[in-house]
Amino acid sequence: MYLKNLTVLGFKSFADKTSLNFLPGVTAIVGPNGCGKSNVSDAIRWVLGEQSAKALRGKEMADVIFNGTDKRKPLGLAEVSLTLGDVDDEQLRAAGVDIGYNEITVTRRVFRDGGSEYFINKTPCRLKDIQQLFMGTGVGRTSYSIMAQGNITQLLSSKPEDRRIVFEEAAGITRFKAQKKEALRKLEYTEQNLLRVGDLIREVKRQIGSLQRQAGKARRYKQLMTELQHLDTQLARHQFDILHTEISDRRTRMEELRNSIDQGKTDILQTEDEVLQLRERLGELEHQISESQQQGMELKSQIERQENRAQFNQQRLREIETQHAGALAEITQCDERRLAAEQELESVKARIEESAAKVDQQRAQLEEKREALRQVDQELIQRQDELRKAQSEAFGAAQNLTRLRNELTALELQKRGNVVRLEKLSAEKIQLEEERTRLEARLGEFTALVETETLNVQTRRGTVEERQQRLRALQGELSQASTALDQLLREQAEKRSRRQVLVDLDTAHEGFGEGTLAALKGAGGVLGSLADKIRVPNEYVPAVEAALGHNLQLVLTEQPEAAEQILADLRTNKRGKASIAALGLCATGMPPLSGAAAVSPTSGPTSALDVIESDDSVRPLLASLLGDTRIVDDLAAATAAHRTSGGRLDFVTRTGELLNRHGVFTGGHANGNGKGSASILARKNQIDALNAEVAALQARGEEASRAKGALQSEQTELQASLQDAQTELRQQEVAVATRRGEVTALQQSHRSLGQKIETVVYEVQSLAEQDREGNEKRTALGQRIADLEQLDRTAQERVAELNTGLDAQRSAREAANTTLTEAKVAFAADEQLLASLRRQQPPLEQRIHELTHQAAQRRRESEECLSRKAHSEAEIADSRTQIERLQHEREQVNAHTALLAGQRDEQQGVISGREEQLRTQRHALAEQQQQRSSVEVELAQKEMAAVNLRERIQEKYHVNLDDVRSECITITYADEGPARVQTVSAEEMEQAGVATDWKAVAEQVAALQKRIDEMGPVNVVAIEEYEEAEERYNFLTRQNDDLVNAKAELLEVLNRINTQTKEMFVTTFNQIRENFQGLFVEIFGGGKADLLLAESEDVLESGIDIVARPPGKQLQSISLLSGGEQTMTAVALLFAIYQVKPSPFCVLDELDAPLDESNINRFVRVLKRFLEQSQFIIITHNKRTIGMADVLYGVTMQEHGVSRIVSVKFHKAEEQITDHQPKDLVPKAQGQDQLEAMEDSPHTREETLEIAMAK
Repeated sequence: MYLKNLTVLGFKSFADKTSLNFLPGVTAIVGPNGCGKSNVSDAIRWVLGEQSAKALRGKEMADVIFNGTDKRKPLGLAEVSLTLGDVDDEQLRAAGVDIGYNEITVTRRVFRDGGSEYFINKTPCRLKDIQQLFMGTGVGRTSYSIMAQGNITQLLSSKPEDRRIVFEEAAGITRFKAQKKEALRKLEYTEQNLLRVGDLIREVKRQIGSLQRQAGKARRYKQLMTELQHLDTQLARHQFDILHTEISDRRTRMEELRNSIDQGKTDILQTEDEVLQLRERLGELEHQISESQQQGMELKSQIERQENRAQFNQQRLREIETQHAGALAEITQCDERRLAAEQELESVKARIEESAAKVDQQRAQLEEKREALRQVDQELIQRQDELRKAQSEAFGAAQNLTRLRNELTALELQKRGNVVRLEKLSAEKIQLEEERTRLEARLGEFTALVETETLNVQTRRGTVEERQQRLRALQGELSQASTALDQLLREQAEKRSRRQVLVDLDTAHEGFGEGTLAALKGAGGVLGSLADKIRVPNEYVPAVEAALGHNLQLVLTEQPEAAEQILADLRTNKRGKASIAALGLCATGMPPLSGAAAVSPTSGPTSALDVIESDDSVRPLLASLLGDTRIVDDLAAATAAHRTSGGRLDFVTRTGELLNRHGVFTGGHANGNGKGSASILARKNQIDALNAEVAALQARGEEASRAKGALQSEQTELQASLQDAQTELRQQEVAVATRRGEVTALQQSHRSLGQKIETVVYEVQSLAEQDREGNEKRTALGQRIADLEQLDRTAQERVAELNTGLDAQRSAREAANTTLTEAKVAFAADEQLLASLRRQQPPLEQRIHELTHQAAQRRRESEECLSRKAHSEAEIADSRTQIERLQHEREQVNAHTALLAGQRDEQQGVISGREEQLRTQRHALAEQQQQRSSVEVELAQKEMAAVNLRERIQEKYHVNLDDVRSECITITYADEGPARVQTVSAEEMEQAGVATDWKAVAEQVAALQKRIDEMGPVNVVAIEEYEEAEERYNFLTRQNDDLVNAKAELLEVLNRINTQTKEMFVTTFNQIRENFQGLFVEIFGGGKADLLLAESEDVLESGIDIVARPPGKQLQSISLLSGGEQTMTAVALLFAIYQVKPSPFCVLDELDAPLDESNINRFVRVLKRFLEQSQFIIITHNKRTIGMADVLYGVTMQEHGVSRIVSVKFHKAEEQITDHQPKDLVPKAQGQDQLEAMEDSPHTREETLEIAMAK
């Protein structure tokens, strides 16, 4: 693959379409600074997919679009096309291009509004497709195929991790990394989907479990409720009968207990009076005994006090003797320790006097040595101050001298620069004035265009506002139409819902009896019910229903045999009763109407048959049922008509009140149990009415829907028209804004030119003033520099002299300081000894004082002990005398207390007998009262239980317990499954010799009720919801399995990519490293270089460090290399990569700019080695590099701000040799000088030049 062509339109300074054809070999692009050479490199980088505006030397991507000049308008887009030849099939497949091509053109286009387009062979594609096309080829926006001066610093100074991009491109793993990134993205997306699907599966699975249980409950609910009602009502009836018997027994027992309780109360009152008299005598005896016992207790207490007093004095006497002996021993010890302390104190005082004299002597010597050191320090400080002052003067003189010399040099440079600057400013002023004249002319033209286009914008804005107003009105109409349609649809849904409910009730024959329903649903030969065959106007429904009564529920059959079979089935299965009419019998055997029926009625009554519409098959039946029935307005009219008819007709009012021929009135309100037939005919009429209403609403809904559709169509057309008008308005506004922007830019340019001209004039004047002032400053500076040079020499000599004297003074101070330190050490030791002795004296004196005081105190304690001993002995003798007297008195009191106690015990015996009798009577009374209370409670409980039982059955099942007939029930328990319940007759139970086990029935009722309660609320649509949830669960499970398999495949792909890319990267890196080491030595003529992988657990993520040490240098960082050394290092690295994997083409943008002549020769020599492997496009100023080119493109800027191309083809000298001498083969004018002239002069030709040049 090689670069064949580059076409640029509107990219940066290439305003016009420009095409560059490239051939294998070297193509050089030259031109003066600022002409747009590097824009060619940027165009190649951009079309290869560069997304960073900063890398293209801009702030945003719109900066690459040609922004206009003073003479040209800005363009709206930039487009670059790159044509490549000999493209590999694998690369074409990666980009999704047909393999039939071997030449491919990549195009990128960007618009000023930020939009971008990408094309491969003029077919729209994605940026990713272009990146896939070049991935792994060494060509790309971040690869080593495009190398500019800025890339060198970026490559060498970037982070080690960022350098990997170039090496990965060389190793060919960028495509694999892209695949890995895509696989990781898919893996993350798959894991997220797995989490979501897992959550859904768990939720649906939870729903399935719930719905499955609900469906099971829904199927068991009716069966359990039916069985429960039957058993519960039978059990309640049995319990009610038992309760009634028990209530009668409890009332009889209550009367017996009431009489017995009254007699017991009389006996208890008599016994209580006797016990009260006995207790009064006992109380007197208890009082006397208590007083005697109290006297004895007082005597005993006095005796105990005297004994305790004697014991206390004995104990005190022993303690006094012990204290006296201890005090004598302590006195002896204190005297001995005091004598020893006095001797030690005398010794310490003598040592203190000796040590104090020695310390005073050493203190005087120390002061003498300190004074000597202070004198030496003062002399040293004085000399240091003199030295610092001399050094400061010398430094100031040198600093001023350097500053004045720099100022003189700067003034010389300023003078030369001002001369050059004045020449340039004069030329620039002339050019700026000409430019301002041209700009003023263009500004007038653009201002007129803006006014014209502004009028067009106002016209289009009026059109847009008109259509917007109509659209808003239309939206209001559409909203009203939608509201009306929604209201009709809601009414229609309500009517249909109500109709469906009534149809369901009618189909289920709601209100019919149990037997009638069974006959209609289960029997063959049934034609329906009488109510199904007739229709009655609403105003006559109550009258007809009252007249027919239960006959509305007549089951119709054709023949009597079918009626007999139906009745037999009902009787056998015990499914209730039903009335059946055999139409065959009614048609043939109907008696004729009575004479009264044939008589014309009065003007008031109406025949019931006249208001009924029916099938012909039931007309005979209706005639037999209602032939003698008349409809009147009210009961008064019925009574009058009955008298007139002579009792041969039945009369019914419009409100449903009946007066039969026998004079019996029937009326009132329905019983409210919901099983009557009062609403059967009205329900059918309501169904017919609702059918008509639904049809009318449906027609109105269709009309409203058509009206809404018409409004929506008009709205769509108006929106499209408005959008077109708005688009035209926006386009015109953009054009006006663009034009105004151009006017503003021109005005700004005009102001800028004026400011520039003023700046140039001011700068010329400033430069002239600077030149005059500079001459004066240079003369003055010369004289000042000579004076400062003499002052500097004098200061340096003074500094040297002071340094010598300062060294001698420092030695003297060190000797004095050593002597002082030795004296301080000796003085400190003696002073510490004196302080230690003085600290020992006070504790000894304190100790002697304490021992003297302690001995005196112990002597006083000994005398006190002798006095207390005598007092205690006297107290002991007195206590013993008092004890003997008190014991005699206590014996007399105890004898009197014993006599009173005997009398009390005798009285208590009599009272106990009476109290025992009283307790027996009370106990008997309490038992009787308790029995009565128990019976009362039981009676209330039984009565309440009977009421609750009746109310529970009425409330729960809407059944009157008095109407329930007792039945015989058998319950059979199986080993597995529920119990089997059967109802049998009493005769069968007697024959079998068994009775109903009501305990088992109660258990079965409780079990059924518990099962129903445990079921909770029943979801009637659970079965359908369960099937839907199960289907969704199966679908989600399949999706989850697919995701798990996809995740496993992605992990396998990632492992395979990691293994393959690691091998490729390590192999390529080692090869590049070896090549880099060799090329670095070759380019630099020595030195050392290396590539190192940063420490990392993963080779594919580790950074790359570059070590480069040119000959004779030991640099620690590559950033410390000079610009030329960095460039040569980058060249060595670039070509080391090329040796491993050459790029199809390479763009070098002024890479050789920092190189000197010798390095250029090395660069060219290395470059020639790779000409057969790659195609090189070099942007350069260097003559040596240009000399290698096969094709030379010159970039010119004949028009300011617009780049153009001039191509120059080089041919070998042998092709141009005719009769010329050898010296003419390489003429100087056609060699270096001509190229210099072409770079430095404006280019005025676009035609192709052919220059003969020897290579």
